[in-house]
Amino acid sequence: MTILSVDVGTTGMKMGVFHVEEGNLTLIKGFSETYEIHTYNDGLFSDIDPKKWQNAFITGCRVMGDLMGDIDLISLSGTTPGMTAMDRDGNAVYPAILMLDQRSRQQAHHIISTIGIKTLMDVTGNMPVAGGCSLASILWIKDTHPEIFEKTHVFGHSNTFMARWLTGKFAIDPSSASLTALYNTVENNHEWNSEIADSFGLSVERLPRVIPSHESAGRVLDSLVSELGLKKKPHVVIGGNDAVLAAYSLGIQTPGEIINVNGTCEITLVCLPECVASKNYNVRVHVIPDRWLTLYVMNAGGIAMEWFKNLFCMEMDEDDFYNGFLPNAIETWLDRESGIVYIPYLMGSRYSQEPLKAGFEGLTPETTREELVAALIKGLCQYQREHLKEVGMEVPLKKTIHITGGAVNPAIIDAKKKWMRNCRYIHREQSSMRGAALLGKKFLEQKHT
Repeated sequence: MTILSVDVGTTGMKMGVFHVEEGNLTLIKGFSETYEIHTYNDGLFSDIDPKKWQNAFITGCRVMGDLMGDIDLISLSGTTPGMTAMDRDGNAVYPAILMLDQRSRQQAHHIISTIGIKTLMDVTGNMPVAGGCSLASILWIKDTHPEIFEKTHVFGHSNTFMARWLTGKFAIDPSSASLTALYNTVENNHEWNSEIADSFGLSVERLPRVIPSHESAGRVLDSLVSELGLKKKPHVVIGGNDAVLAAYSLGIQTPGEIINVNGTCEITLVCLPECVASKNYNVRVHVIPDRWLTLYVMNAGGIAMEWFKNLFCMEMDEDDFYNGFLPNAIETWLDRESGIVYIPYLMGSRYSQEPLKAGFEGLTPETTREELVAALIKGLCQYQREHLKEVGMEVPLKKTIHITGGAVNPAIIDAKKKWMRNCRYIHREQSSMRGAALLGKKFLEQKHT
């Protein structure tokens, strides 16, 4: 059996063809392509044209065209929310609103004042915030673009959009639905909460069908089979949130296990035996039964390092900065006292109702760019440390952190040991794509039993 795994990321798409033989999953060929997101209005708005997802997927299929005829199944991983308003035919009628977006703070306040924070936490497991809450983005569209709200047939996420395009069916999984403020995250019963939806004039009929992450939304449409170079009509497994699938690929399923994902954003997830909600972090349903995952996001993780490189080290190329300058700066300042403090909200905060900004404090004429970048790394580490301290009060934490993502090197791991949590770190390559492939493998195995 052959699986095409598709990871629709915030700033790029990764695709991989995996072969399943005797229960083992092997990557045969991979493809990646970056795309630009649209961040504007002083950084408060952040969205993307979903056609970029389609175009990247088509390009990937062409690049790996020699293998497309063997594909038995397609499985999805996606950035979430990536909230997309779609017409009846699945066409996006407005750019997909990303989790970096902060335009809907007023609507998030309205949700809280209407429903009440206790009910929201007891039912949805999450506090509504701009960008990270689909309902807030939906209400922003309703308030500011009523004609688009009326035109919309279904509001979904990135995997909803891709599944509708590929299969003609609207669907979403629980890990993606968790942050909508419309899903019964605590109960995880694959049902939308009609009472919350009705409170804002939104019918649950305008939301996609919720199916388990390892189930199929449908088969690829006849009209797309030849265009994508396919010979079969593969099922499309709905998959789930990219960070959750990264955890799944590493076998994170025991309460207290930790994964730290370092990419465009930095995300720490802790496995929970029940939905332990907090105003300070998100909770997602895991793709494993009876498990949940915390989701603690720093919007500007890898982005912050890239910003620093482009602003302060523009004469350096990628290799010089990440493998030379950055490790040397961390080593120099790891055990030295510094008066520089980095406030890490370069792209705001998912957990604040206010538009937080980043900054450096404690600058003097003697401050160097090496000390600044070390302070930046320290600030990011200390931000994640606070989450682990809070969750550790509820669930005993394991003494190992699984660390993954492109923005990782030995110096970063040393910094995390010093400033985040002093424990064992196991470095694994980015794995959301593999997590999606594992869900595809599960679907195929259940189908043939």
